[in-house]
Amino acid sequence: MTLSSVISIRDKGAIDLLHSLLKQGVSVRLRVSGRSMQPFLNGGEVVEIAPYGMQGVRHPRIGDIVLFCNPQGNPLLHRFLWRRLHNKKIHLQTKGDACASCDTPVPVDQVLGYVRQIIFTNHTVDLQTLRMRLTAYTVTTRTIVLLLLQKANYHLFTKQQLL
Repeated sequence: MTLSSVISIRDKGAIDLLHSLLKQGVSVRLRVSGRSMQPFLNGGEVVEIAPYGMQGVRHPRIGDIVLFCNPQGNPLLHRFLWRRLHNKKIHLQTKGDACASCDTPVPVDQVLGYVRQIIFTNHTVDLQTLRMRLTAYTVTTRTIVLLLLQKANYHLFTKQQLL
C-alpha cells in the first residue's frame, strides 16, 4: 500500500466503513489531522490502525493510541490511560497528549483499533517494539502523575480559599 492509498474520515459513512474493515481484521491507514497528540503526532502523519485481536494484541494496553468516536461521533486518536468500571461496563479513560483534560470514558467495545505504526516517506516506526512500548508507558505515567498533581492543587487551592 502506498501513501497515496490513505483514506480520509469525513462523514458517518466513512466511519462505518472503517469500523467494518477493522471488525473484519483489516488494518487501515489514515492521515492524522489535528494537534491533540502533540508532540507525539503533529498532524499530517500517516498511521496504520490495526484491530484488536490481530498479531497477538488481544485487548487495549495502557499507553496505546486508540481510535474511537467521541460522543459527538467524531473519530479521535488518543492515548489510553487506564480502565474503569462504569455502569457495570469496562470503559477506557483516554486523553490527547496535548489536551488539558481527559476525554469522556469510552466503552471498551467502542474502541475501533490502535495505532500499530507511523509511516513516514522514508521509514516506518513500529509502536509495538519494546522501546516504543516503554516510551508509551512513560508518557502515560507522566500524564497520570500530572493529572493527580492538578487535582491535588485544585483541592489545596479550594481549601485555602475557605480559610
